[in-house]
Amino acid sequence: MKKVLIVFFFLCSSMSTFSQSILKIADDVRDYKVDRIGNVYYYDAQNILTKYETAIKRYTRFADLKSGKISSIDVSNPLRVLVFYADQGVVKFLDVNLTEINSLQIRNTYPDGWVSLTSSSNNNGIWMYDNLNRKLIKLDEQLNQVFISGDLFLVLGKKIKPSFLFEYADELFLADAKYGVFVFDLFGGYKRTLPIYSENILQVESSKIYYQKNNQWLRFQALKMDTLASSLNEINKPYLFSSDIQFYLINNRLYLQAK
Repeated sequence: MKKVLIVFFFLCSSMSTFSQSILKIADDVRDYKVDRIGNVYYYDAQNILTKYETAIKRYTRFADLKSGKISSIDVSNPLRVLVFYADQGVVKFLDVNLTEINSLQIRNTYPDGWVSLTSSSNNNGIWMYDNLNRKLIKLDEQLNQVFISGDLFLVLGKKIKPSFLFEYADELFLADAKYGVFVFDLFGGYKRTLPIYSENILQVESSKIYYQKNNQWLRFQALKMDTLASSLNEINKPYLFSSDIQFYLINNRLYLQAK
């Protein structure tokens, strides 16, 4: 049986614990991601994507207002940042300076459904999820289609409505708030389901998945099949980059805390 262990981290207990070094990075932040070297990327209500380099305190910005509202970003490869505009069916690929290096009109490559989720894949490719036909699609670096699954209902036996798609360490994670996190191999083969029920997956790292639910920050350890939880109070979307550097949102303001 899955065990639930309750632990309270100092940064999640209350606003009064915010001592040490606190830096407000930005206001009006809709969402953010952190790359593997600790740079933070966020986008605001004006659909401007900003990269903040923590080591040198530099801001770099990108905007493509004609593409509409930013739906998600993927910074797992900081040399090839993925920006997804679901309403327009557009994916932009940006380099380390947030300069556009490629663009994908999804309907030109895959006209048969409605892509609601995207994720970077190995070898500079891209995964997509077709919410209309419940299919996974994979494109290579040249944006050629190399894989398309069948209807996942036939595999999973469930009519899913996933909110998160991410590739990590030779596995693909597809999260549905009602049915859990479905794990696939890189050939689209179903492997297992993890008992994580949340629309807000924050971070996938090693054998751990961080997510938010009912005003709690939780860490699911796949190898042990247990969960650590801590109260969030005012804090939203915490990201623990290291033991010394943490990011979080409070009332749409993005903060960095460093020891």
